Amino acid sequence: MGGRWKRVHKLLDSPGNIRSDELIAVLLSLGFVEKGGKGSHRCFRHPELPFVKLTVPKQNPLRRAYVTKAIEAISELLDAEDDDE
Repeated sequence: MGGRWKRVHKLLDSPGNIRSDELIAVLLSLGFVEKGGKGSHRCFRHPELPFVKLTVPKQNPLRRAYVTKAIEAISELLDAEDDDE
């Protein structure tokens, strides 16, 4: 299992104990692109999920709501990849 999948599993296993840099690393490894932000918040989008916008503030640990929304987007992305196969 590669490092990317270890990080994804960590998100799923402990969504209440994730650092912002860990979540950002997972998003970037899955093809999300940073689309600016304001202040300490960074925004991410994925080309295959045009209606999903993820905001990641610089907090350690992140609030569970941010991680849950990211998990939902990642699940949607992985489901779309499975449908393509």
